[in-house]
Amino acid sequence: MLNLMVELAGLEEELADARATLVHHSRRDLHLRQLQTEYETDVAQAEAKGRNAAVSLRGAETRMQDIEAALAHKRDQVVGISDRRQFKARQAEIKALEKELDRLETKAIELMDDVGRRDRQAGQAKGERDTQEDRGSEELARMDEESLRARAAEQEIVSEIDRLIGLLPDRIARHVIRLRTQYPQAVVRVQEGACGGCFSLFPAQQGIDAEQGKALIQCPSCARFVVHRSWK
Repeated sequence: MLNLMVELAGLEEELADARATLVHHSRRDLHLRQLQTEYETDVAQAEAKGRNAAVSLRGAETRMQDIEAALAHKRDQVVGISDRRQFKARQAEIKALEKELDRLETKAIELMDDVGRRDRQAGQAKGERDTQEDRGSEELARMDEESLRARAAEQEIVSEIDRLIGLLPDRIARHVIRLRTQYPQAVVRVQEGACGGCFSLFPAQQGIDAEQGKALIQCPSCARFVVHRSWK
């Protein structure tokens, strides 16, 4: 029976590893998808800022065209004005428009630089997104394969565990089944004279017996069975 319990301990460790792999892959899958969403958001924000800058530039250019047209009209009007007061007033209007045109030209240059910078930022964001998407796709594909193997292993191990439990004496089998509803492993390895599940120390001789495989030990703290490591 001790050999059965040692084999059962090994299978439960393999089962725990397979399930840990599945949990890790599930969490990693979620993380990668969230990360990709963040990259997509960065691209969308960069593109939106670029569009806003382009809209501002077009607005400035439209305003400049309107002012240039107004200037041309007022300059034509100046030629026919004979009244000194009207002439000065029109000249003042022209100077004001020229000043506004200068301001808009400076602003347009700044906006052109901003549009170019935003475009570069959007291009960089897209490049980073695409790179992450490629890396993420490769990792997800690898994890999918590993998860398939882990699920297949999980089914095989569970079947073998059930088979071994069926070979145990009824009292031991029932206790193992109860333990498996409480812990990932009902049978654990002895670790330096202590339970490998809850790490409670055994009396010296009991720990030695467990290490040497002389007896099947049951932990007084957690009630799990404690066995030696396989000698194979």
